[in-house]
Order: sequence, then C-alpha cells, then structure tokens
Amino acid sequence: MGVCEHLGGIIIAPSVEAKRLGIKLGMPVWEARKIFPQIVLLPVDPGKLWHVTAAFLRILTDYSDCVEKYSIDEAFVDITQTCGGKYEDALFLGLEIKQRLRLEVAEWVSASIGIGPNKLLAKIAADLGEGDIDRIFVVRPEDIPLLYERLNLTDIPGIGRRMERALNKLGILTLKELADYPVSNLINQFGLGGYFLHQMGNFDTPSSLIPLPPACPVGRQGERENFFDEEIKSIGHSYTLPKPTGEIKEIKKLMLKLSEKIGRRMRRKAARGNIVHYFHSGPLLHLPRTSGEKERGYFSRQHKIDEFINDGRDIYCAVWRIFEQDSPDRIKIMGVSISGLKFEKPQEPLFKEYKKPIWLVGAMDKINDKYGEFTIKRGRLMGIPREWGKDTVGFAKQ
Repeated sequence: MGVCEHLGGIIIAPSVEAKRLGIKLGMPVWEARKIFPQIVLLPVDPGKLWHVTAAFLRILTDYSDCVEKYSIDEAFVDITQTCGGKYEDALFLGLEIKQRLRLEVAEWVSASIGIGPNKLLAKIAADLGEGDIDRIFVVRPEDIPLLYERLNLTDIPGIGRRMERALNKLGILTLKELADYPVSNLINQFGLGGYFLHQMGNFDTPSSLIPLPPACPVGRQGERENFFDEEIKSIGHSYTLPKPTGEIKEIKKLMLKLSEKIGRRMRRKAARGNIVHYFHSGPLLHLPRTSGEKERGYFSRQHKIDEFINDGRDIYCAVWRIFEQDSPDRIKIMGVSISGLKFEKPQEPLFKEYKKPIWLVGAMDKINDKYGEFTIKRGRLMGIPREWGKDTVGFAKQ
C-alpha cells in the first residue's frame, strides 16, 4: 500500500509491506507498480495527518517542555532532565510513549524511537532497532566508535546518493574517512556545507532543540492546540505532474495556480514577502551517450525583489522571470516559495488605480472563503485540471 498525490506522481508514504518489497519514499508510482503491480494506492489526507501529528505531540509535551517538531511525522524531545541522564530510564520512557500512542491516538499507530546524546544520533538510532517497524534503539556515547563499522555514508541523514558520489571523488568512501578528512578541505569543496559534513562524520551536531511555541490553553484540561503556529520562514507549494510536459501553456497554468495558492495562504496569515524561489525538474529529451541512468534536468533560482508581495499574479510574474533563465525540455516537478516575510498590514495606496487590484483580490478571497477554493479565479486558470497543485503533505526522508 502507498499514499500518493495522484497516479502519475510519487509515493509519499509507503506501507511497511511496500518497504519490504523495495518501494521507497519518493519513488514514482509507475516504478512502484513495476515492483508490485497489485499495490493499493490511496490519496493523501492532510487533515487526518495533521490531527494525528498534533495528538502525538501532545503526548510528548507531557514528558518535556522542549519538544521540536521536525516534520509531519517526526519530533525530537529533550528528556535530559526527565531521565536524569540515565539511558535505561530513557528506554523505559520510550516504551511508555509507544504504549500511549496506541491507547490515546490509535491502536494502529506505531513509532520508531531513537535515543542518543544528540539529535543526529537519536535520528540514526531510530533506524537501528530490530525489524522494520516500531523500532526502539539506544546509542550511548561509548557506542559511537561502533557506528563507523555499522553505517554507510548514506545512512547519515542529509547525505544522499549525489553527495555520496561527490565525497567518493575526494576519496572519501566511509564515515571514518569523512570524520578524518580535513575540515578546511571540505569547506573549500562544499562551502559552509563542508563544515556540517565534518560535524556529521564525527556525530557531533548541536543538541539544542527548537521548542514548540507556547500555546494558549484551550478546553477544560488546558490542552495545547496551537502546535503548528511556530514562526514561519517561508510559504510555498510544489506539485508533481501526472506526466512530464514541455507545453508552455500548461507550464504557465501550473505556475499561476501554485502562485495563487501561495498568495491565498500568505494573505490568510497577513504575510508579504520579497524573496521568490522557484525550481523545476524533469527528464531530459537528449541524454548523454554515456548515461547509464535516466538523467534529470534540475533548475533552481531565487530572486530578491523590491516590493513585498502576496498577490498570486505578482508572485507569478516574479516566478516567470526566473523561469525564463532556463530552457527545460520537459517539466515533471515544479515548486514555488516566498520568503523574506513580514507580518504587518501594508499602507493602502493613495491613488484609486492602485487600490483596485487590492479590492479585487480581497473580493475574490471573500467569495472563495465562503464557497470553496477557486470558486472564482482568474480567466487564465480556466481549463486547468482540478487536481493540479492540490494540497498534500510532505514527509521527511527515511
């Protein structure tokens, strides 16, 4: 079983049974079907996922005031004070959390728990337990030397296949070689990222967490409800097309829809931004003869603009100027985001001709708030498939 955006997209969340067959997070649906033609595909349900996430975060806050939401399905908890630095107590606490998840969230909810002296080691530990589901594992400081014998470069979160190839070119084939490699050489090769690679190779990352913000007590029991109101750095949206396209009209329509959705979300939060980031990727029509695998054309740029914007049309115009710097064969994935955010009510323009676009967007928002998204929309969005750019949920890489 797998959760996906649509039948031409990617697997967002494979079931345990699917993982055992080799179906992985981010794998194209067609590839998953090639591995197992009878795979059951389900559409993503963001509301249900957010509900479950809020429920398990509530449980975690019972054990510590310092809980960091890492992704939709992951969190870090600082239990140093709770357990007094005793790893045996931490292990029993982890088992208690597992039991509470099944009793208080749902009996089918499982969790892999890793315990370690810092966040990186805790995340690694979560993948080291027995089995492929519902694991729990402890990495103590004295266990760290053994990890160099057990782990590969790509077992470290943040080191993927592309980075592994880049490290291999430097003669770095193992974690131990990465740990011993001169940090100055890594920085020369990868910039600031080289410093973090050096830290990861030595399992030496900061232990401090970014805690959930204080939430207003709600209800009789004072339950925390505002788990997702942490400071927002950027607002964006991406979408994987059912099949690659090189048609400029289709590309423009998808770009406009993503821009409009981002604009709507920004206006709901009274946010405006002046840094526009755009990316796309897709299969190349003309592959190098020496290529042994499917090559993908990847393009990513960001621009800082003079104005702070939150109108989908303005976002689209800024994104299109970035897009024109590339000449892609075909596009399969497109993403847009706005950062450099500020949250304040802008001054109303002095002249009527500048007020009209603001009035129009405000009127459209009121109609769509009442009757549903894209009940009223710009004419250029007519004919675009309804499912394009629909809301989804991203999972952290496993």
